[in-house]
Amino acid sequence: MALIGKILAIAKGGAGIVRDGERTVFVPGVVSGETVEYSVSGRSRAAWQGKLLRVLQASPQRIEPPCPHYGDCGGCNLQHMSYGEQLRSKAAILADNLRRIGGCEPASPTATLASPPLRYRCKAEFQVRDGASGFFARDSRRVIAIAGCLLLPQAIEDHFLSQRRLTAQCASGRILTVSNGRDLASCLETPGNGERWLSRERRVRFQIGPHAFRVAPGNFIQANRFQLPSMLGLLQGVLDRERPTVAADLFCGGGFLTLPLAAHCQRVLALENDPGNLAALRDNLALNNADNVRAVQADALHAGLPGAELFVVDPPRGGLSPRLIAALAASGARTVVYFSCDSATFARDLRLFLSRGFTLDGMQLIDNFPHSDHFEIFSVLKRETRQTEHGGDTVRR
Repeated sequence: MALIGKILAIAKGGAGIVRDGERTVFVPGVVSGETVEYSVSGRSRAAWQGKLLRVLQASPQRIEPPCPHYGDCGGCNLQHMSYGEQLRSKAAILADNLRRIGGCEPASPTATLASPPLRYRCKAEFQVRDGASGFFARDSRRVIAIAGCLLLPQAIEDHFLSQRRLTAQCASGRILTVSNGRDLASCLETPGNGERWLSRERRVRFQIGPHAFRVAPGNFIQANRFQLPSMLGLLQGVLDRERPTVAADLFCGGGFLTLPLAAHCQRVLALENDPGNLAALRDNLALNNADNVRAVQADALHAGLPGAELFVVDPPRGGLSPRLIAALAASGARTVVYFSCDSATFARDLRLFLSRGFTLDGMQLIDNFPHSDHFEIFSVLKRETRQTEHGGDTVRR
């Protein structure tokens, strides 16, 4: 049955919210404020899912998607919006999750760091099935053969297209690629056959300010090459203000955030659970002569915490755990710098930090993923202090 409704907002996941009596229905492919005709296709995870039939009154922010694969490919879900509308929608998603899940509302709108919306990705993972290579279809494990991707640097796109003949006889696998926009490294992984290098180089060098990083296709690095200097600049600002002597990086990957800590602190502890990332971390520490960092293989969600004045956390989408947040509060840490790639788990964790005596001292939305509903959040959490009646000494609560 066809229904008509107005899109009230864009939800996490990129779908629009429309009310149908007592039901809230999530309809993809829409822009906030539009009047649309839609149908209800079913229920998933206690939420009603809709299908867009027609746009009856289009938003002035609706545009023609620039990619011919849009709508079928699962990589992007906001290409039908102007870039300004994408940023507005993401800020609204963050504010809504902070209110509903975090139980707080910032006093002023969250500042946003925008990105060039095309050719921004450092990394790509192409799926290979029966000789066809491309990306997964939306909500499916079906592989779409692609002619190109506007999110990738030209170096990756050209290299991928030239390597198609090498995967023509491959029944199943994936191509991992990393690029700084000029150089690239790439390998083909197939079940049972290990990896086959498709490039002469096995690592790519990134130079961000005074820090150099070497990254292999399987190593973690933030997705947006244009935002790497911005992210380090945000951390640099905190270090300049706080001037910690001892710090810890709890989800350090290959050391992207560890190296600025090493440059500013006397001692740094870096925890990383993945052996490949840990090897990259140690290589990058040696490359930058950072001999004041102790690198340990450990799962930060379960490991014991050292004493430190400042902690940096950049966890996967699942966020932190109540145990880790309690340990951070008990550690005596003055400051926690939290980079998050999921606004719902960030809001959940923020509520726990606030309940344990921290305050939100600063926050920015970093648009690391133009054309999708994903984004990064940078936040600074400070231990609350109060003045005693005895000489005005500051006491932690």
